[in-house]
Parts: sequence; structure tokens; C-alpha cells
Amino acid sequence: MMNTKFCKVTAIFSSLELEKVEGALKAIGVSGLTVSKVRGFGEYRNYYAEDTMADWVRAEIFEEAGRAEKIVKTIARTVHKGLDSDGFVAVLPVEDLLHIRDFKDVP
Repeated sequence: MMNTKFCKVTAIFSSLELEKVEGALKAIGVSGLTVSKVRGFGEYRNYYAEDTMADWVRAEIFEEAGRAEKIVKTIARTVHKGLDSDGFVAVLPVEDLLHIRDFKDVP
């Protein structure tokens, strides 16, 4: 069953900003957030360090598609410093979303 009314917002940003992002998302009514610690590099690299990898967090939110823009803007406003190392936010459509608590296995 195709259900495109949901999307997945993925943001990768400095782990130092996590507490602020979590608070800002709660303030706009986001009820769920998954966070993973990740390492990587992109446009911004510290070429003076032996290890060019940096510590980041990846925050993932499944939400109704109509709320995606507000979530993206909230994250961007919260972490924006105008630097290459600010991070990024991506929005992807979700084909189908099932809350496991609602699953009923019909024989």
C-alpha cells in the first residue's frame, strides 16, 4: 500500500547542537526523534589534523509531509552559523509507514 503523506527528515549537524535542536523540535510539537552518533567529513575538513573525520549527529524524524518544511526551518535556524560546517537537512518521501503497535496480523 502506497502512503505518501509521510516523509523522513534527516539532519546531520554538530553534536554540540543536539540539546538545542531537541528543545526546538519539542517546542514545535515534534513527538519523536531518533539520534545516532556519526563520524564523517564533507565540504568542511580540518586539513591540519591527521584525522579529517569529525563527530556529528544524525537526527531522523518521521512526520506528516505537511510538517516537513517547519521542521527543516526549525533545525536550520537552530544550528545556523553561516559556516561550511553547519551541516545539512534532507527530506525524503516515505512509501509506507506502519506503527508497530497498530499491527494486526490477519491470517
